[in-house]
Amino acid sequence: MLTQNQEEKLIRLAQKDINVFGPLYDAHFNTVFGFIFKRTRNQALTGELASIVFMKAMNSLGKYKITGAPFSAWLIRIALNEVRQHHRRTNKNTSVPLNEADLISVFEELDEKQSKERNIEALLSGLNQLDDQAASYIELRFFEGRSFKEMAEILGISPDNAKVRTYRVLKQLRTIMTNLGKSE
Repeated sequence: MLTQNQEEKLIRLAQKDINVFGPLYDAHFNTVFGFIFKRTRNQALTGELASIVFMKAMNSLGKYKITGAPFSAWLIRIALNEVRQHHRRTNKNTSVPLNEADLISVFEELDEKQSKERNIEALLSGLNQLDDQAASYIELRFFEGRSFKEMAEILGISPDNAKVRTYRVLKQLRTIMTNLGKSE
């Protein structure tokens, strides 16, 4: 695991000599691979997309600006775009497997008081009704535990905007869940 100072030093060196990119690749490969695999559930495809991500990162490293956000956030932004492009080309929707702990973190944020089983059904139904962009705010914040600063770097927006948009999506999700409860 690289410290922020070590990482920034390696980035500056790699920007001058791409042959120094190896330690950055080694430090972030598992993160990028895991992010992509969660969305594709296909090891061969994940390997292919991960290689594209790192190739694009190497080719664009000269344009990368050190902002204090983790380098991995920039890589995840590239990965997210590659996964979305792949799904558009193949007409597939992105899906992220959920576990109960992920759902509970969203429940806590929504401050829901209904029965757990009913909420899980309503939440899953609500998540399925969100568009890809709205769902990505929930995924990044609650399912991957990313900070608003990391989300901002990945999504190309300000941290304040990431926070506002996340809470708007939560409000939208709460409305969907409420409407589902009324229709029963």
